[in-house]
Amino acid sequence: MGTTRYIPKYLTTRQNLTRLVVWSAVYAWIFITIYQPFNSRQWLTEMNELEYFLSGTLVVLIAMTIIAVSRIGMCYYCKKHALSYVQYGFWVAVEILMMSLVYAIFPIVITPDGADKFLSYWGSAALYTFFILLIPYAIVILAQILLHYREQLDAIEARRLGLVEDELRPTPDMLNFYDDKNELKLSLRPETLFYIEAADNYVMICYVSGGKMQRYMLRSTLREIEEKMHDMGLLRTHRSYIVNFLRVKLLKRTGEGLMMEFDAEGVPPIPVSKTYSEAVMAQLAATQTPDDETLYQHFK
Repeated sequence: MGTTRYIPKYLTTRQNLTRLVVWSAVYAWIFITIYQPFNSRQWLTEMNELEYFLSGTLVVLIAMTIIAVSRIGMCYYCKKHALSYVQYGFWVAVEILMMSLVYAIFPIVITPDGADKFLSYWGSAALYTFFILLIPYAIVILAQILLHYREQLDAIEARRLGLVEDELRPTPDMLNFYDDKNELKLSLRPETLFYIEAADNYVMICYVSGGKMQRYMLRSTLREIEEKMHDMGLLRTHRSYIVNFLRVKLLKRTGEGLMMEFDAEGVPPIPVSKTYSEAVMAQLAATQTPDDETLYQHFK
């Protein structure tokens, strides 16, 4: 069996999901009120243009509320779980069915004999809704992917040209840590970081520099770091820990539960709590190599 493929984390950030909802709403509103699909003017003959415009706007608002609630749920789900392409497709299918249900109910409310044609309305609405969402979804997702790779290419070009500034500045392919005032305090190459530990109103960043373990105290929270850097290969394994999966050597079960060990001496093992175990196993499945397969199968 092939390894499950998961969608990139940067596609499920709060900012990108907000863009998708906004652009889908604008496109759907224009499509419904101007194009007037479903042959709607044929069975809404008693409505004037203003009434049709207001009714269409209301339907779009209700439908977009469904998408907004759905995407908020996706955002929270992806904080603790990896989302596969199959799961994402199923999620979108449910959104389409729920939105088309709203569109199908609308003529039933407006016309007395609409109930007799409910299934027909729902089938047509589902088809139209699919095409309504296809264009804005495709445009927004492609734009997010292009923007992500553009940032990476800009960072590579800057390093090639030797562009260096005295002031610490964020680099897209590095781990950039900000404090609670949103000021950049530390930038690390991904392979140098081991884990981040919660410490009251601070976090302890544990990394290697000059062959030695270093620790940096940052005034922030794990939740803030998780939200800002969840597409950088970091994974929440416990309410008190975020781990860099690049440095994990093995995952083993002990009397205290699952523990992660790193590929360097002197780094303490990190616990994996039950809350985050599913996301850890999904990440392990997504990144495993042939050498890791036995380890993964042992914990499935």
